[in-house]
Amino acid sequence: MRVHLVAVQAALSEGPYRSAESFAAWTVRLGRAALAEVPSDGAPVLLAFPEAIAMPLLFTLGGGGPVDGSATLLEAAGRSLRGSWTAVLAAAWRYRSPGPAAALLARAPVVYDAYVDAFREVARVTGATVVGGSALLPDVELEAARGRHVTSRRVYNVSYTFAPSGVLLGRSRKVHLTPGLEGRIGLARGRVEDLPVMRTPCGPVGVAVCLDGWYDGVVATLDAHGAEVLVQPSANEASWTRPWPPDPSVEEGEAWLGRGLRALLQERVNLRYGVNPMLVGDVFGFSPRGRSSILANAALVRHPWAEGREGVAALAPSAEQEAIVVVTAELSDRRPNHGSVPSARG
Repeated sequence: MRVHLVAVQAALSEGPYRSAESFAAWTVRLGRAALAEVPSDGAPVLLAFPEAIAMPLLFTLGGGGPVDGSATLLEAAGRSLRGSWTAVLAAAWRYRSPGPAAALLARAPVVYDAYVDAFREVARVTGATVVGGSALLPDVELEAARGRHVTSRRVYNVSYTFAPSGVLLGRSRKVHLTPGLEGRIGLARGRVEDLPVMRTPCGPVGVAVCLDGWYDGVVATLDAHGAEVLVQPSANEASWTRPWPPDPSVEEGEAWLGRGLRALLQERVNLRYGVNPMLVGDVFGFSPRGRSSILANAALVRHPWAEGREGVAALAPSAEQEAIVVVTAELSDRRPNHGSVPSARG
């Protein structure tokens, strides 16, 4: 089965986070730009967005106020708390969750709506399966009598995947939290045994959020459950050319391509491709860097790779600018029967 795999390297700026509407308009623009880079042959398309793409919404929606004048994440968080302290106190009481997690819970309904609505629209507009990067959210459910409501007090770094119709296919909670910020703001860890492998029009897809894609246990679990494509949404706040802290003899980018997901994909039984969309740009002093890539298990995929490195199928040209990375892939013919989906190309 032929599919088109696309890593969307999104560049942060203040404008998209001024409102839910501006966030949706930005993500749809990125989706349309990505689709324009894909051959018009009718094959299914997988669009993957970066980790933390929705995080700045925590500081701007639900009383958070404008982003202008907030030079750092800490300053933005302070302005956000001053603008909605009563809601934060109410969340702390309701969920018995003091500290930073209460602020995340207070914002959960509006951030959930903005995040989910935006990527549902991307899927509908493009006709693609969409991995919507990630957001910091508790478990949120829709139910006929109660509507949209928070069902747990634990907040996760979680990635949502949508079918071309816009319906939710699955949620993948980050298992291994990045040391530092993610622990300090009270995030909970997902469980590796809960990571879904989703049967999509693009084949069986699993999601490992950023650091999870460096862990053999996560990759092995998704492989064992039959995933053929592993999406690794990432936001790496480090220079792509700095010495890599665990081994300063190699640069950050060399470690990502040589020792991360590319290395873990090799010799797997089912996994054929890895899609690693990375967040770049600057907002609130948050300045992630990285070159998005599409990677391959060389034991299952035979291809003359453009980069001349075994297992690297395509690589973004810059670690700082918006980019679209596309590979046309061949997977086994295990497509689920989702019915016909109208083409977004007209």
